Amino acid sequence: MDNADRPVAVVVGSTRNIGRTIAERLSADGYHVVVTSRHGEDAERVAADLPGEGTGFEVDVTEPAEVEGLFEHVDATLGRLDALVNNVAYTANESILDCDLETWERTIQTNLRSYFLTTKHAATLMDDGGAIVNVTVSSTRGLPEKFSYMTSKGGVTYLTRAAALDLIGEGIRVNAVGSGLVGTPVGYEEMAGRPDEIDRIPAGHPGDPEDVAAAVSFLVSDDADYVVGAKLDVDGGLEASL
Repeated sequence: MDNADRPVAVVVGSTRNIGRTIAERLSADGYHVVVTSRHGEDAERVAADLPGEGTGFEVDVTEPAEVEGLFEHVDATLGRLDALVNNVAYTANESILDCDLETWERTIQTNLRSYFLTTKHAATLMDDGGAIVNVTVSSTRGLPEKFSYMTSKGGVTYLTRAAALDLIGEGIRVNAVGSGLVGTPVGYEEMAGRPDEIDRIPAGHPGDPEDVAAAVSFLVSDDADYVVGAKLDVDGGLEASL
């Protein structure tokens, strides 16, 4: 495939865990993947280890000017954008009583405002259409001690649906993947605190990062051409069983 014809995907938050696995999957699918992180050396290292072509880019998604710079870089160096995956997240694991304004603002800026900024900038580069996938949670219920995180993730779900309706006329499909308990370092920390939840997973076990990556791969592909504004839950049936 000629470099000019190779599709380009930006994966926001892609140097570890689920994000890295998504970057690897899309690279194997034939995308030139732009790996992003607040730590530029990590992004470049992961990009160099991809199965296909990739580049690393340092960006702090809580800074609007840096988000804009990311997409200016993509436009200037690659000249196209076909897929955006938003995966970055922050959680302080606090209740509403413990949530101070600093925690609230950092969580919302990282988990929700950044998705708005990246989606808006990405859409301006998708001249021939494209696909945007937002990684969120499968749960539609509140969880104790996760006040600002769950609030932000609920916002991502409705951001996805609203943006999907705004952008489908531009040939851009926006969808979400709702992740359940997945066996990453972050996921294992979650599982340690909620062992009873593992027992309630109908599939009988936690998921793998590859499960989420496969869902993303489907949603950015032509096979999902008629999927618009959906949230595809990857949680072994947990949400459906509650």
